[in-house]
Amino acid sequence: MLCVSKLRRHPRHFHSFTGLSVTQFDHLLAEFRPAYEAQRKQQQNNNVRQRQPGAGRPRSLAVSECLLMGLVYLRLYLSQRLISFFFDIDQSTVCRELKDRVLPVLLAVLPVPLRDAPLRSENKPEVITPSANKPGGKPRRRISTLPELLASYPELSEVLLDATEQEIPQPEDRQKRKETYSGKQQSHTVKTQILATKKQILHGFGGLPGSLADITLPGAPGVLRHVPPSIAVRIDKGYQGTSKRYPDKNIKQPVKGKRGQKVNELGKAYNYLLL
Repeated sequence: MLCVSKLRRHPRHFHSFTGLSVTQFDHLLAEFRPAYEAQRKQQQNNNVRQRQPGAGRPRSLAVSECLLMGLVYLRLYLSQRLISFFFDIDQSTVCRELKDRVLPVLLAVLPVPLRDAPLRSENKPEVITPSANKPGGKPRRRISTLPELLASYPELSEVLLDATEQEIPQPEDRQKRKETYSGKQQSHTVKTQILATKKQILHGFGGLPGSLADITLPGAPGVLRHVPPSIAVRIDKGYQGTSKRYPDKNIKQPVKGKRGQKVNELGKAYNYLLL
């Protein structure tokens, strides 16, 4: 069974499974725990219950294990059946915990958006989260759009834009196999485009078929529209042509040699400065 206490003894594995260090996990748990308990209590006291609070099966996972399960689910893109095996619980319990409590609470606690404004519901109410790690702290409004985040961190001068691929099982449908096959990875994948600083993820857009070229990704979520020209956007060679499509943006991209030619010395020096 996968548990927090066992994983703590292997810091490298902890970071690989969750994307966080043990210390970062503890800080997140301090904010996650009260919000999770409040969400659970609210569900127990709703008016549509058919049984009294406390009825049914006892809880099988501690709050720390629930948080670990949510992070592993988001980090490793595992199926709920596989997660149920790792945590030794029923698949229905995994589905209920992730859908009803863990993921909604994580979205309220983490101060970064998963979707940009055009992809979010305009009628969705604001989420206010307490500063759980600071007694008596003022309520904190969760940042819900990229423009709000950039306004909250005016010191940002540079962001990184890149895409990553996650391997998936080969689809049974022929058309889906064609759409998800990545020639770069030589397997079936889904793509996720991430806008981030060196320390913080600002925007994520995923679930894209692996056959898409990187150059087509920036226009899908419209993320570059909200990055002001004062902030440099660093991209790799896979995004060739982005500077022409967005001439009003401050695009920083390594120089790529022409077909059959190497990069000249001036280009090598420029690429070195971008590192």
